[in-house]
Amino acid sequence: MITPQNAIQPDVWQNINPQLSISNSLDGIGSDAADVASSGGFDPSSLSDRFWDEGYFLIEDILPIDELAMLRRGIENLVANDLPPAMIYLYDEAWQVFMRLRPLLSHFLGDRIALLPHFWAWHVDPGEDGRGWPPHRDYQGESAIGDEMVISLSLWVPLSTAMPENGCMYVLPRSFERTYGHPVTKPQDVPLQDVRALPAKPGTVMGWRQDLYHWGGRASKHATEPRMSLSLEFQNAAFDPLAQQLLALDRPPVFLERLELIAAQFEKYTHMQSIGPEVVAWAKAIMNECRANRAG
Repeated sequence: MITPQNAIQPDVWQNINPQLSISNSLDGIGSDAADVASSGGFDPSSLSDRFWDEGYFLIEDILPIDELAMLRRGIENLVANDLPPAMIYLYDEAWQVFMRLRPLLSHFLGDRIALLPHFWAWHVDPGEDGRGWPPHRDYQGESAIGDEMVISLSLWVPLSTAMPENGCMYVLPRSFERTYGHPVTKPQDVPLQDVRALPAKPGTVMGWRQDLYHWGGRASKHATEPRMSLSLEFQNAAFDPLAQQLLALDRPPVFLERLELIAAQFEKYTHMQSIGPEVVAWAKAIMNECRANRAG
């Protein structure tokens, strides 16, 4: 694994993924991220109907698969170098995926969109008993006001084909949960027939309100490919911040800020997946190196 001292050098990461870019300034990061959704890539009416009824949406063929393929290769290269998939967020293209979706985000969150400092990337390996995150809600409070205004939203993007065999996403539609008379607090509360699998291919975008109960599946050892995916969370900035640090959608952090932000995710998510103490210690050491570099 790259040492914390070497991790603060952009060239180290660039050498691992030469097909991707790392900008040293804000200029140009979003220059290639055209709003693909503005060209008729989704039907707002049908999306809203499902979203307000069931708590999620799924849109196919909205993102360019050639760019997603570069990110998939990026995660494969990171894993081959014994590095966590979440380090893919060091590269501009990972942020550009979500910058492309501004019209979609604006449809649900309005024009004042902020990124929450909560994000992750997955490489669910069938050969290593891989699995996604266990059943959870991204936010324990209300993420919408009535059936008209969204406070916070999660987006999930597959980089490989996600299917039940390799651990695709599963949700409990809110239309089912509303009939229970009480909110679900543990998996045993969910009737199995109410569980919905959401297979998805590259080019797809999935989104859900942050109080939706959802999880990633466990991969079969017979699956033919790992499940690779990205996720980022957003909020309507007209409401009080849901995190101490909010980020701008059109001005993602520059390299050292990204690195420190990514490193901060590891300890945060140890309750969601198996992250060894040595990886957490490595991430903390990187955070210290970033702070020392800024101070110097």
